[in-house]
Amino acid sequence: MGASPSPSPDAEVTVGSVLDGRYRIDAVIGTGGMGRVYRGEHTGIGRQVAIKVLHADLTRNRDAAARFQREALASGRLDHPNIVAVTDFGILEDGACYLVMEVLEGESLGGRLARERKLPWREAVDILRGVLHGLRHAHDRGVVHRDIKPDNVYLARKDGEIFVKILDFGIAKLYAGTADDPAATRAGLTVGTPAYLSPEQAVGGDITPASDLYSATVLLFEMIAGRPPFEDKDPLAMLGAHVSRTPPRIVEVAPNVELPPELEDIVEQGLRKPAAERISSAGEYLALIDNLTMGRGSLPGVPRNALTPSGGARLVTPVPGALTPVPGSGPARRISGAAPTVEAETSRSGASMADEPDPIPRRWIAIGGAVLAVLVVLAILIGLSTRSDGGDPQPTAKPAQPGPVIHPPAPPVLVPPPGGDREVRLKAALHDLKSAKTCAERKAAIPKIVELGDEKVVPDLKRERYRGYGGLLGIGERNANSCLVKDIDAAIKELQEE
Repeated sequence: MGASPSPSPDAEVTVGSVLDGRYRIDAVIGTGGMGRVYRGEHTGIGRQVAIKVLHADLTRNRDAAARFQREALASGRLDHPNIVAVTDFGILEDGACYLVMEVLEGESLGGRLARERKLPWREAVDILRGVLHGLRHAHDRGVVHRDIKPDNVYLARKDGEIFVKILDFGIAKLYAGTADDPAATRAGLTVGTPAYLSPEQAVGGDITPASDLYSATVLLFEMIAGRPPFEDKDPLAMLGAHVSRTPPRIVEVAPNVELPPELEDIVEQGLRKPAAERISSAGEYLALIDNLTMGRGSLPGVPRNALTPSGGARLVTPVPGALTPVPGSGPARRISGAAPTVEAETSRSGASMADEPDPIPRRWIAIGGAVLAVLVVLAILIGLSTRSDGGDPQPTAKPAQPGPVIHPPAPPVLVPPPGGDREVRLKAALHDLKSAKTCAERKAAIPKIVELGDEKVVPDLKRERYRGYGGLLGIGERNANSCLVKDIDAAIKELQEE
């Protein structure tokens, strides 16, 4: 008689049973694609725990078991308040795998956004701060998460306070490990969630901490705008968007949201296509947002530690990386320069505030406006007369922004690896032609477009033969793409002959 099959691990793990001789199963918390999560207690020390058990039908699946082990290995390197703690990993006699984690009370950020859609920008930045603290710890220990998204960020409640916790290191990459790590990924394999993938993940390139920072920026964008930067329903189109399309600014998709322009600049840098041009590390990202929030302080007249979000829990920072207080509701107020001050009232009962100064006469305002308009016109004419001929137009220097000055290197423009999806590569080359900063860089994209041999790009090539700059009201305008006109004409001819 043949041996009877092993009983289902899901059937064995029942409420009231003791798992592996140590963990009493008290209740079912939830069920996901990989396994079921139970609330339990360590019988030896009486500690409440959460236990994730791999589904019975996945126990013999090599990839599923490797992912489960990967989560244990990655989490074993990590010990931080903003990362869910994994305390044990084991394999039962019948081969079923399990993970033991800390118990969390609260809700995922995905659940919060599904209910409220948008968050005040200060609260969104505070949640991002917790995520970045956790990522900095993981990156310093050689772990890249690779799947930062709302469902993997948990807003845990404890004693009326909220802590950000990063969940699910199941597809994490131990980039500081060895080739035989279970977390090692085959070259060219795309992993993660399409809406939050970095460009290098979209084309199966090298995964580094910069990939997590891109995904974290997508997360910030969605918390404030109510949607991610790209919303294509087709996964391939979504991958192409991350590789080649310029993301919109938050105010373009959410015009009613008020937020500091410095925050828009941080988001823009966090979503740049080449990894080397993004914010360089989680530590630098934290410095930028801390400078932004500390420079602006709390809303006038409201102490930071007294604020509560819409959920009612008090947001504080009892440990590094936990949430800091944010305004409760309503749009954020723009505050430029130093924080406004309030004149103290006199201590005498019944005293009134100082009288307001007389208003400026309207005639003076009109004269001042006319003088200013004349000066602006003169400045434009002087600029045109002194501007050098030829080459690309020189960008106008932006005024200095508060915070650290970032001088990113100028690496080659990101191009999908050979063998990648042809449509994605074509979109990336067209993006370089249209958006590269110098004429030489734009010119370098033309051979790549010709090599892909798609005649449908001819209208795009024709549009790029001329890029006007300079002049006034169309007079004296010059072509910034004059260096590549001959190359474009040759490319059009070759594509139409094929």
